[in-house]
Amino acid sequence: MEGKTSVKNVIKFAGAFVAFMIGSGFATGQEIMQFFTAYGIYSIGGIFISMFLFSYSGAILMRFGYEHKNDTLDAFKYYCGEIFGAFLQWFIPIFLFMVVVVMISGAGATMHQYFGTPQVVGTLIMAALVLVVNLFGLQRIVDIIGLLGPITIAFTIIISIVALAKNPAGLANVAENMAAVGELPKATSSTSTWWLAGILYVAYNVTGSIPFLTEMGKGASTKKEAVLGAIVGGIALMTAGLLLNIALLSYIDKIAILEIPNLYLSDLISPTVSFVFSIILLFEIFSTAAPMLWVTATKFGGEEGTKRNQIAVVVFTILALIGGQLPFGQLVGTVYPYTGYLGIIVLILITIKTIANGRK
Repeated sequence: MEGKTSVKNVIKFAGAFVAFMIGSGFATGQEIMQFFTAYGIYSIGGIFISMFLFSYSGAILMRFGYEHKNDTLDAFKYYCGEIFGAFLQWFIPIFLFMVVVVMISGAGATMHQYFGTPQVVGTLIMAALVLVVNLFGLQRIVDIIGLLGPITIAFTIIISIVALAKNPAGLANVAENMAAVGELPKATSSTSTWWLAGILYVAYNVTGSIPFLTEMGKGASTKKEAVLGAIVGGIALMTAGLLLNIALLSYIDKIAILEIPNLYLSDLISPTVSFVFSIILLFEIFSTAAPMLWVTATKFGGEEGTKRNQIAVVVFTILALIGGQLPFGQLVGTVYPYTGYLGIIVLILITIKTIANGRK
């Protein structure tokens, strides 16, 4: 028998959903820039596509976790079949490691843009923090991940609204300003469409988060709790994305070449707000990179705490540090899109399986 649905738990699940999805790409503004803003005013349509798909797929996966909390059924094999599912079991940890590389690069770019430190300084600090927490466990990160997501979303919304209020004419001149800055880097390709970008953004995010979402669903007291947590999380994430995208469009002539466009927007309010946002951004990068590296190290190095696992942690951290020296914006456009195309297949298979089971 199900327990009582808790609003507090729904908010916690939504916050954790947001925190895991957000990472450095969203929090810096690079993901929104490359997946949406680069398509001009049509980007708004892409964002609504993403909002629906985040909520839809997240709800299905959270519900799967809740319904199978007492068994060992693997979501990859359940939705994608034995062969493709087994492939994903190995591919996803590798993909998450590549995301860790992007996160560490994002830390270097953030500290370089705000504090003026060389790229290598920020990457070294973040890599060291990720290394330490993986050697000693991730329980504390799990405790705070549900808090960091809402904080980042709140800051993003506030910064976007204030930025828009300071430059209302910017949105009216989007077409003119877009033409002036020329072709912007797209995370997909120069020929892809805005609606495909919206689908790809969800596809790469959700594919990498399947182990996390299904595991989180197991912690729900009711099915409604699990489903609502994902729906609220998806809506909150892309509502912030919508406002941020509009703000970026309004200042496109000024932020087109910046690695961290969100820091520019926050600096419009005050240097203090910009400083606080830079700190929140670094914590968000940390809270995303650490558990992702843990997934990779556990898959290839075995159970946490063993010597083999600790060696894997050190090796993968060093590799991530080396990769993190590449330009942040370049990494976002290279690592994510191709996994997005694979993710579209996963989303289709999840939908087919759900319909076949009579779930709507």
